[in-house]
Amino acid sequence: MIVDICKNIYFAGSETTALLATWTLILLAKHPQWQQRVRSEIQETYSHMSLHCFRDMHKFPKLKSLTMVIQESLRLYGPAVTASREALEEMKVGELVVPKGVNMWFFIPSLHRDPQIWGEDACEFKPERFAGGVSEACKYPQAYIPFGFGSRICLGQNFAVIQAKIILSLMLSRFSFSVSPNYRHSPAYRMLLVPKFGAPLIVTNL
Repeated sequence: MIVDICKNIYFAGSETTALLATWTLILLAKHPQWQQRVRSEIQETYSHMSLHCFRDMHKFPKLKSLTMVIQESLRLYGPAVTASREALEEMKVGELVVPKGVNMWFFIPSLHRDPQIWGEDACEFKPERFAGGVSEACKYPQAYIPFGFGSRICLGQNFAVIQAKIILSLMLSRFSFSVSPNYRHSPAYRMLLVPKFGAPLIVTNL
């Protein structure tokens, strides 16, 4: 049991946030206009960047562009790829009858890239779609599930997002990122969604 708890802490509390930061940096490296927009917002919010400045929790809501970028990164490359549910009773979903005891697996990237839900630009990086929040970003907000949904939603959701904001704020305030010629875009499922060939980026000190 102790081993299982340690595994949960490692994968759910550490690896996922690290991957969120990694995919977000890759996307910002590919979209320098958004990278500069987020950097300017961070510099306006925190005039003197240090770990201590994040003690003021009231400033996090001011990072609106960074929030939109993180939400879009989670939509396109969220660490969690699948979700499973068991039908505790026979139920009907549309015209489909699901018998009791059936285990259902959901492929999250399909929901997050469905043009009928997100529009024809569903596969494009467009953080501005979240300008009005998740409820206005897509046709069915319940289809946005990077942290799950309902009673089984990830308990660490808010903590993970705050961690990501701190990490990205510290990095973007000090460095600029561009895509290395050696980067090969190949998302791979290995319990979590990882860049198969790593994330080689060119880092420039500001």
